[in-house]
Amino acid sequence: MSLRKSPQLTPKLLAAARQNGQHSTGPRSATAKQNVKLNALKHGVYVSDENQRQAMAALGEDPEQFQTLTEELMSAFGPGDALWEKQVEDLAWLYWRRERLERAQAGLKRRALQAIDDWQHRRQQEMARVTFDASQHEMLDVNLSESTDRGVTLRKTLSLVEVIQDQVKQRTFRLRQLGVLESLYKGMMGWRPALICRLLKRFCDAPALAKQQADEDHLRFLREIGAPTQPPGEPEYQELLRLFEEEIASLQEEFEYAEKANEESAAIEREACLAPEGETWSMMLRQEAALDRSIDRKVR
Repeated sequence: MSLRKSPQLTPKLLAAARQNGQHSTGPRSATAKQNVKLNALKHGVYVSDENQRQAMAALGEDPEQFQTLTEELMSAFGPGDALWEKQVEDLAWLYWRRERLERAQAGLKRRALQAIDDWQHRRQQEMARVTFDASQHEMLDVNLSESTDRGVTLRKTLSLVEVIQDQVKQRTFRLRQLGVLESLYKGMMGWRPALICRLLKRFCDAPALAKQQADEDHLRFLREIGAPTQPPGEPEYQELLRLFEEEIASLQEEFEYAEKANEESAAIEREACLAPEGETWSMMLRQEAALDRSIDRKVR
């Protein structure tokens, strides 16, 4: 119940209401009325007889073909009185609606297939954005977009890890490498990436540690906390390279599995388009069954 009081209808308010009403009287000319007659047309199932031809044109159908169908049925069933001809015209309309329904069903399937094609196209674009050569070291400083697709995420991880590996092969160590790895493996870092990060940090800290070799107090502090007191050497470097090789091989295997799963998923979705689900499809099946019964009765 509204707490707002209705305004008192004074002569001034009534005059203003009448004047405003003159601005929304709808179409007046015959042409305008004809243009808006089928504004709410969706499928043409319940359109009146006098608007059939216009409805057919609006739905992309040829009214002449309907007339041809009616004449062919008239010829097949033979001449008769006015009631007989009306029955044949009704039968032609039932056949026409049945064909229209089949086109609508095919349209639903095509729309579902188009959605799958769009999904695969977007996925390919995402994949292209995160696929680059290991020599493109500048990609470590680029913030790449996140993806919910497992395959795209793995491809991004693989590309960036290969870039870091290439830098390590050139004995280039940066704290940015650690930041990228920690971001890639956030919440899912295994033992191998953890060891890679640990060794990378040692190589990144090596120049500062070499300068502090003469500082006995600092070395004593490092010994107390169990931290390395010597810069990493060649054995650690070779171990780091080995870990990178194993991690890249593991990522490549996961990526290939994800791509295979994506192909199977796309194939399953395409086959599922042949048997759509949902209320719209159920309604179409009910209409199809009702039309078949009506055609059968009319033919008999």
